[in-house]
Amino acid sequence: MFRVEIDRDLCSGFASCVDDAPGIFKLDDSGTAVVLVPQTDDERALKAARDCPMAAINVFDAESGESVT
Repeated sequence: MFRVEIDRDLCSGFASCVDDAPGIFKLDDSGTAVVLVPQTDDERALKAARDCPMAAINVFDAESGESVT
């Protein structure tokens, strides 16, 4: 299980996370990404974190709290 977080100060609204994992991320009215599902076992969260051009997405092991991205 993963815990997903977005640093909204870093997010520039490229929406690559929405493209990679539309059930986990969306853009809000201001064009900044938000997490729809803060805990998931969906591997697409990892891809979204890797693909984020601003490195705004962090994924952690939900149990240990260690970064997995």
